[in-house]
Amino acid sequence: MIVDEGRYRSVLCLDGELPLEFLKQTRLPLIAADGAANRLVENGFEPFAIVGDCDSVRAELLEQYPHVCDRSQETTDFEKAFAYLKKENLLPTIVVGISGGSLDRILSNVFIFSQTDALFLSDTLIGFVLTGKRTFDWVVDTKVSLFGCPSAIVTSHGLKWELNRTELTFGGFQSCSNRVQTSPLTLEVEGKILVFAYRCIVKDAGSL
Repeated sequence: MIVDEGRYRSVLCLDGELPLEFLKQTRLPLIAADGAANRLVENGFEPFAIVGDCDSVRAELLEQYPHVCDRSQETTDFEKAFAYLKKENLLPTIVVGISGGSLDRILSNVFIFSQTDALFLSDTLIGFVLTGKRTFDWVVDTKVSLFGCPSAIVTSHGLKWELNRTELTFGGFQSCSNRVQTSPLTLEVEGKILVFAYRCIVKDAGSL
């Protein structure tokens, strides 16, 4: 699944697993949320800026790269970095490294992400928030999951397990590990959902 970078102005790197091949190819500025700067530099990348409370980034990197240190604990490094991007006119952004750290940190990252218009990207997945009606030219048998955010009424045209004004709610029914059966796929959403789609075909019990 090809990612169109055209509408994005930056890449926001969190301290999780990074899609290294994508980072090698992109020309967008790389913004590191605190400790993500360590991971970027270790893999041969130079952060455009480092933003966070600066309790995890190595001290020498703060001497080498532009940085904004906000020691307050009312917001996370993800939120601090996102506020920086807004101030510097670097939105919308592509977010990478969401899955780093403990489960509570990952859940927090996903919750924050669900409040944005960013694109999530990893080696295996893309993710985004969807409202209204949209059509996708995804390959047949693409694995896709839809989550109420926190709730939505969803109708689909092209899924293996179709949704017909189905209510998806956080903590309730979700459409997880569905499949694109016919392309293009159309989703109509009243409310807001979080969409995750696999970038390559996954062969498992749900395959067409």
